[in-house]
Amino acid sequence: MFKPKLSHTLQAELRETLEQGGCPLCRLTARAEESFLDSLTYERILDLGTRAELKRSRGMCLRHARAWREVHGSALGIALVYEVTIKDLLHDTELELESPLKFWETRPTPVQLAEGLEPLALCPACQRGADTAARFANVLLQDIQKESVRTALEQAGGLCLPHLRLALTIRGSVEAKRLLLEVERRAWAALRIELQEFIRKNDYRFRDEPQGSERDSWLRALDALVGLNLDRDA
Repeated sequence: MFKPKLSHTLQAELRETLEQGGCPLCRLTARAEESFLDSLTYERILDLGTRAELKRSRGMCLRHARAWREVHGSALGIALVYEVTIKDLLHDTELELESPLKFWETRPTPVQLAEGLEPLALCPACQRGADTAARFANVLLQDIQKESVRTALEQAGGLCLPHLRLALTIRGSVEAKRLLLEVERRAWAALRIELQEFIRKNDYRFRDEPQGSERDSWLRALDALVGLNLDRDA
């Protein structure tokens, strides 16, 4: 089966990220989303393609709207985007009546109005993140044949569950996915042992025992199941 040539730049970026611990795809995704928000504030806001994306998505999702708000100099860009968004909302909720006699025939129902208010596209920052995750999941599946990569991924704690599901469903060899799952299972098993030790040391009979590496296992369990909390690194 033909395999596209692996980009050495992407490969190096993935391996460097593995050394930081935690799900590497979470870190790479967050990096791509942050970069997009920075570029949106300083240059992309004037790009017609980006403006069209933001129009279809009705601006940003909650998480990225809050993150964009914190970018220095973002006020004007936010005003430009959301002025158009509110203009569209006014248009989409306008009751166009042919005549007063046909009011009840032409007035949209609340359900129809709600459907019309749905965004037509994913938040652009979310889309950049999703594209980045898929790109590096593909790199990982091609690179995981190497024992050094498998070891680094296991030491990092593996992928989070959402990104594992992504890697298992995108195009790639069955053997690569089997190797990935083996790494994940070893990482889960090691984490479970630490969770059990954390639970044991919280028993009143053993509370005097000092906490070791298991002290933050409960946080790493959350990271493993729902995605890496990068706010803790800040």
